[in-house]
Amino acid sequence: MKKIFNKLLSTRNSHTFLFSSKIDLFISNLYNGMKSKKVIILDRRCSEAGSWYAGTASSLKQQIHDSFLSEWGYGKDPLEHPQERSSDPNFLGIVSPHAGYVYSGSIASHGYAEVFKRFESLDTVILLGPNHRGKGAPISFYPAGQWHTPLGSVSINEDLIRFAKNYDFGEGGNRIGFEESAHSFEHSIAIQLPFLQYLYNNHFQIAPICMGDQSYHLAVPLLSKFLVDYINTHPNERILIVASSDFSHENNYDISVNNDKKMLSFLENMELDEAEDYRRKKPVTMCGYGPVFTLLKTAQKFGKPSVDVRKYATNIDTNPDRSGGGYTVGYASILVSYQ
Repeated sequence: MKKIFNKLLSTRNSHTFLFSSKIDLFISNLYNGMKSKKVIILDRRCSEAGSWYAGTASSLKQQIHDSFLSEWGYGKDPLEHPQERSSDPNFLGIVSPHAGYVYSGSIASHGYAEVFKRFESLDTVILLGPNHRGKGAPISFYPAGQWHTPLGSVSINEDLIRFAKNYDFGEGGNRIGFEESAHSFEHSIAIQLPFLQYLYNNHFQIAPICMGDQSYHLAVPLLSKFLVDYINTHPNERILIVASSDFSHENNYDISVNNDKKMLSFLENMELDEAEDYRRKKPVTMCGYGPVFTLLKTAQKFGKPSVDVRKYATNIDTNPDRSGGGYTVGYASILVSYQ
């Protein structure tokens, strides 16, 4: 924005005869708006289309449909089976992978099919993802505007943002930010959106939260408490939490699978301290452990959690033709509810 303003100003100064008083007024308003921070472009244009997933609306819809029907997919497109839906008020969220759809789309389809079965409609989807690029606040809330994909636009839930801005995060408050830089080129959250749009036609709002800080003893309890308090104060709002994570990233298939099986066993049994200890000491190269632990800790605060691993596979399984010489990444779809 500053570059645009400086260019306009320099052009005005050197070519005054080209500018009317209205354009002078525009430049003045632009400058004053920048100083008062009123001129903010917050809409996120997807950088994933055409690489992480198909680049046009028709091709992306087809890709998601095929993900449901593929060998590793759910087996059917839930849009074609609406009679199978029944609400579940205790269903809280899913863990979903965030690789390109040619690798993890089929695994992600399991979680989203189960969401569709349990939610006839959604009001808010809280999207938790890791920060791969290290930009922005340690825990970054996307503050306003819309996110765009080839399937359309979805608005930020600004009521949740206001709630967060007024929320007492205690000593962790200095870790919280409301800005877009952490999200601009971060794929882990954005990759979830087309599946939701495909199933719910953009009739929901989102709250993207990017976790550069995934610390088990600070960020996880901080965010899980916030989520519980927000959900409890909005009892009529149909809320889904999506925790975005891939699992092991290794140059050896057996190491990836064995590490992930152990980790998934800890998660299913809600042995979260053991899971974090195992993750650190092994180490397990799971990129979104913070979002996953946050979702499970949130479920724990509502009652007795139920953690159901519906599907697990690796890129070697789902797309061996593009396996990249043995480099292996694990993907899981996990359902999280409570009793």
